Amino acid sequence: MQFRFLKIFLSFAVLFLFSCENIPTDVIDVKSVDYIVENISAPNDFIYSATNTILQASVSINKAETVKNVWFNINNEDGTETISENNNLEATSASATVVFSGETKVSNTLLSGNYEISFYVQDNINPSDANVKKIGTKILNFQSEAINLPPEISNLVMPTEVNRGDDFIFSINVVDPNGLTDLQAVYFELRRPDSSIVYSDQNKTQTKFPLFDNGDFIKAGDLVRGDGIYSLKNSFEQTSQTGNWYFEFVAVDKAGLKSNTINFSLKVN
Repeated sequence: MQFRFLKIFLSFAVLFLFSCENIPTDVIDVKSVDYIVENISAPNDFIYSATNTILQASVSINKAETVKNVWFNINNEDGTETISENNNLEATSASATVVFSGETKVSNTLLSGNYEISFYVQDNINPSDANVKKIGTKILNFQSEAINLPPEISNLVMPTEVNRGDDFIFSINVVDPNGLTDLQAVYFELRRPDSSIVYSDQNKTQTKFPLFDNGDFIKAGDLVRGDGIYSLKNSFEQTSQTGNWYFEFVAVDKAGLKSNTINFSLKVN
């Protein structure tokens, strides 16, 4: 009985020794994102002219070994529209604090006003879906030589006849000499066959129905976001009046300047 116990004990001892051989003895180097943003530099004011078209910016980062990319975007002041994006900042020094510098050419159609410059860092440690961080913003007071001009609409694509209950899509091309970011709205107003006004709200105070350039085909019927083609998916209820419905399309910019108008008659069966 003692011999059997000794045999079992020796078997466990040998197994333990072999298992220990598989345990690594080296120190595991676990890297962490530890860069420190020391300074962000960008102009507070920029006066555009034929000889002053380049906006420069830089970011100073300490412990930059874990930094993969640095860049900046220019947005309108509330951050809802992008004016210029993915402007790379390259490392221009090799000291303990690395300075990343870059520039972008400002469009001569950009209107005067305040804009937000947003700065980003991508690290080389975290996975690609979690390695980008917004590190700061600067407000830019931009003074432009550009003259504000009204938008223009054209190329209305719309069926001439539809049946009640059937979905249909219509679209219109919009251009603005000052860029699509200068657009405030693209819309239409609508009258029934009996000439009564169709309101867009329950209180019957609003008459404008918006079109969209958001790339949402399912809800808005729009194919590509930001291409200047504004679309809408619509249908008439079974109780809608039959006959010719009258559409008037307009675009307006942020200064309130309106485009030309396009009128269209759609027959509803």
